[in-house]
Amino acid sequence: MPQALPYLYIAAAAATAGAAIHQGQVQKNYGQYQADQAEADAAAQKGAAQVEADRIRKQAKQQRSEAIAALAGSGVDVNSSTALKIDQDITKNAENDAYLTLTGGANQAARLNAAAGGYRQQGSQAMAAGYVGAGTSLLSSAGNYQGWKKAS
Repeated sequence: MPQALPYLYIAAAAATAGAAIHQGQVQKNYGQYQADQAEADAAAQKGAAQVEADRIRKQAKQQRSEAIAALAGSGVDVNSSTALKIDQDITKNAENDAYLTLTGGANQAARLNAAAGGYRQQGSQAMAAGYVGAGTSLLSSAGNYQGWKKAS
């Protein structure tokens, strides 16, 4: 049985090293999953901002039509400077709101994309730590095994 001891020692060291590598790979895969999810959330955020900006513009167009109809119904010339000023104000306010919506969506998307980069970095670092742990385990096992010093 003493001859089997070195093989058991090697097997235990290899198992420990393999577990360290596996753990690093699992963490790397999870980091990749989180990064992919953050990127999907970023795309969704940009899309939602675009839909909201389009809704704001559509609502402004309706509001402009209603304002012109109200002015015409009250006997105001729709080509007068007052009517044009009201129309310009409605358009300007709507475009400002749409711009702020798009900018907010782009900012949120940028933060999510930055988080995705961080998740990938964490995954890579976990994988590297797994390899270092495996190497450390093997070296430690080799250093602790005294069988090579004994005379046969």
